[in-house]
Amino acid sequence: MHSLGRSERIGGLAGFVLLLAAAIVMQIGTGALAAYVALLCVGLVWLLASADRPKSTTVLDHAIESVPAGLCVFAADLRVIASNQQFASMYGLTRADVKPGTRLRQITEARRAKRGLSESVVDAIHGFDAAATSVHELRDGRFISVSRHPMAGGGLVEVHRDVTGERLAEIRANETMQELIEKQYAIDQAVIVAITDVKGIINYVNDNFCSISGYSREELIGQNHRILKSGVHSKELFRDMYRCLAGGHVWRGELCNLAKSGRLYWVDTVITPQLGPDGKPVAYMAIRVDITARKEAEAKLSFAATHDSLTGLLNRCALFDQAGIGPEPDVQPDRLGVHLIDLDGFKRINDTFGHDVGDHLLKAVASRLRSLATDRDLVARLGGDEFAMIRRVGDDAYETAQDLGRRIVDVMAAPFEIEGHQLDISASVGIVLCPEHGSSSADLLKKADLALYEVKAAGRDGHRLYQPAMLEAIKGEKVLEAELRRAISAQEFELHYQPILDVESRTVHTAEALVRWRHPVDGLVAPDRFIALAERTGLIQPLSEWIIQRACLDAVSWPPHVQLAVNVSATQFKRGDLFDVVLQALLRSGLNPRRLQIEVTETVLLEQQSEQLQTFRRLKSMGATLVLDDFGTGFSSASYLTNFPFDKIKIDKSFIQGLSRRECAAVIASAVVLAKGLGISVTAEGIETEPQLEHVRSMGIDFAQGYLFGRPVPYRQFKCTAAIPDDSGRVLRTAMAAAN
Repeated sequence: MHSLGRSERIGGLAGFVLLLAAAIVMQIGTGALAAYVALLCVGLVWLLASADRPKSTTVLDHAIESVPAGLCVFAADLRVIASNQQFASMYGLTRADVKPGTRLRQITEARRAKRGLSESVVDAIHGFDAAATSVHELRDGRFISVSRHPMAGGGLVEVHRDVTGERLAEIRANETMQELIEKQYAIDQAVIVAITDVKGIINYVNDNFCSISGYSREELIGQNHRILKSGVHSKELFRDMYRCLAGGHVWRGELCNLAKSGRLYWVDTVITPQLGPDGKPVAYMAIRVDITARKEAEAKLSFAATHDSLTGLLNRCALFDQAGIGPEPDVQPDRLGVHLIDLDGFKRINDTFGHDVGDHLLKAVASRLRSLATDRDLVARLGGDEFAMIRRVGDDAYETAQDLGRRIVDVMAAPFEIEGHQLDISASVGIVLCPEHGSSSADLLKKADLALYEVKAAGRDGHRLYQPAMLEAIKGEKVLEAELRRAISAQEFELHYQPILDVESRTVHTAEALVRWRHPVDGLVAPDRFIALAERTGLIQPLSEWIIQRACLDAVSWPPHVQLAVNVSATQFKRGDLFDVVLQALLRSGLNPRRLQIEVTETVLLEQQSEQLQTFRRLKSMGATLVLDDFGTGFSSASYLTNFPFDKIKIDKSFIQGLSRRECAAVIASAVVLAKGLGISVTAEGIETEPQLEHVRSMGIDFAQGYLFGRPVPYRQFKCTAAIPDDSGRVLRTAMAAAN
């Protein structure tokens, strides 16, 4: 009996130990620690069953203390049977607080007082489920897992574990997961995402991908990504991309894709390979950002940098860049024909009809030039009304270039219909060949301009191929310009005066000041050799100022009834200081302003008419007489008479020389009628014979000028002549002849 009872006690103890092991394994899992506890329990059972066994309570105490968790065993009445030190320490309790016989409620109250269990936790413990597991957070931030395991016959085993690290890791994992979810959502909203297999078959797309491509998700899934191929990129780009991805590397670049609608769109793309266990790609994830707006803006900026904003043609820099012609002859370009095109009469149209019409005309000109161009030709607007065409030519370069020049002239000769107006212009074309005439843009433009100048000088509306003699002529002009500058500084100029007679009285009414150059080597140089050059180079300004001042000083010594006529250039009007120059000359000389006549040609009136009108009014208010010279040769001479306060017109000598022709006589008669109707007097230039004088006199001409009355003579000779009375009408001519 004793032996049997003892065996039963041993068996019960062994069962308890095994139950304890099972509870601990269930609580802490099947890892290395659980295995250790299980082996410990088996060892205890073996020890209890062995012959050389220690006292059972001692063995149990050792077993409980060796468990790596807080352990407390309760009887059926929830009084403590046994516990270990870790259980007490976990809650800051002493062994006395958990001694055998202590009730569960007492222990929980002590735990709350010392380690900060909340009321809710205490209530949960009091209402425990005998087979439950729960996790409680203490006030100090620790998390304790409590598992309860009932025993056969009543009572239970509580296993307490500090799971703070695990719980915090779980919380951090949950937070990280939530953050990833939020980031994924944000990314999904902001970017375009697609996943394909290694063959490019689409497996996943987000909503943004569908939106920008225009395809539904059903239309995309299962399709090869080539469905979006735009044809913009080269095969080499995609070959390099796939080589990079196949090597397990990330590829980044800008791609142009084709939407379902046919619209092109640009995406900044990052493609990341998803690697399998063997390190090889099994899929590709592409993340894209829509950069279409940026690329379109860049394209507009690029176009604006290389094209004319009005016509859409190339600009000067882009023209020569695309032709392979640099500013310096560093690289031998292709064989080219360069055509420099200037519109004849454009300024007149711009001034007459306004800049809006002028702009539409330039667009129409650009359209006609495009119609002449092949795919390999380049067409540009260089500025204003100047255009250029470059054509690649072969062995027949001269014929090809000349033929295109003719076609340009012909296509511009046809009238333009612009906003209800039929406009007629013509084109002058200067042609150079590259590399025969030069290989740099500067050299080619300079020589094309020389050829263009030859066309203008010959009457415009034509084309001319550059010849080396043109350059020699311009070199001669440069030499003449240098001499002209020196002559102005050295004051080598003098004024000659030609009389203008009152037709009725045959007396000298006015003398026109005409400049001559007293060259130290060439002698007396006529104005037709240097005035045009002075106009082009700006030297006319100082020369004209000298003429006005010198003429006023000369005229002040003439008889009071003789007036002075001086010609004023367009350059002086453009400078805007003509009134000041005239006023200074009058003040310096003391000449009465009413004795001064200022002669201008239509070229003065072609630009800035409002400013010119203001200058005219100031001169007229001062007392000067305003004369429109070369009347009848311009485009709108008659209109200028109604818009500007002219006092006199001078009919051009070409009409006087053509008096025998009916049309010339009709022009003179019409001019006289128009002038008389406006209260304007009329002067006829170029009178060389008595019949001419009588003819224009019969038409109503007021004044006459020409060789019949005398050639221009120096100041001293004219002073003597002007003082001679002319009662008979013949004395003046005799005196003038003697003076000459």
